[in-house]
Amino acid sequence: MNTKKLALLALVLLLVALTLAACGGSKQSNFPTGKFIKSGTTDYGLVFNADGTFSVFINGNVTVVKGTYTVKGDTFTETGNDGGCNSPMEFKYTFDGEKLTFKYAGNAEDDRSCGGRYADFNNVTYTLSK
Repeated sequence: MNTKKLALLALVLLLVALTLAACGGSKQSNFPTGKFIKSGTTDYGLVFNADGTFSVFINGNVTVVKGTYTVKGDTFTETGNDGGCNSPMEFKYTFDGEKLTFKYAGNAEDDRSCGGRYADFNNVTYTLSK
């Protein structure tokens, strides 16, 4: 092979590697998407979308807050919201295929001023809606 062909091949391989790395970094891990109902309620919960957006709903379908998130490993990070709460905020999560539970990664009391988020993510479990 001549030098130009080798350089072109190297460039193509580099672009493929960078594209794969970028796609892998944006993946939402094994975090579940869909509609989740808060434990103890029937018409209140969260909707997580694969594009990294979420919403909080009441009465089954009335959206009261929207936001964005990322996931790395078992850490869910709220990166923004329109509810007035400071972001980013990190939570550990577990999901068993049906139940999704959140716990603050740091001190929950530091976020008490954000009443809605505190009530929704402070050791709270949601059930995947079928």
